Amino acid sequence: MIREIFVVDDNADYQFLFFKLMKELATPYSVKFFENAKACHKHMKVLQAKKAENLPALVVLDLNMPEMNGLQLLKILKSSAVDGGDAATDIPVVIMSSYISEQQVRQCYEAGANAVLDKPTDFLQLKTTVQAICRFWLDRSNNPAISSLAL
Repeated sequence: MIREIFVVDDNADYQFLFFKLMKELATPYSVKFFENAKACHKHMKVLQAKKAENLPALVVLDLNMPEMNGLQLLKILKSSAVDGGDAATDIPVVIMSSYISEQQVRQCYEAGANAVLDKPTDFLQLKTTVQAICRFWLDRSNNPAISSLAL
């Protein structure tokens, strides 16, 4: 079964790079992109209303977005506020941002983020980061032999 990743980022260039990187990974993943947090929230509400079993295996979330920012969506996902379902609370959420203050890092972890990372500007660094995220949050749950890997 191919696992799905939701990527929430308002930067089209970043979405394109992320998509290219996902195609280069040894393990295939399905990726669904959202241009803002509100669109992802709406989609999650629909999935949970349908009692869908195809919730994402991972959410990669930008912090700084207009209207609803990444921290606001994170709080919703981790508080089960997506139509009262609690399946979303178990989904790993990785915050990646080009700029994030120490206070914002603290707020993200307090809200339930599983990881908070600087968004690399270099393509090779981004590739390494995306590979590590997938290996740690997705591959290890499928393979007990690598369940102790760290980022």
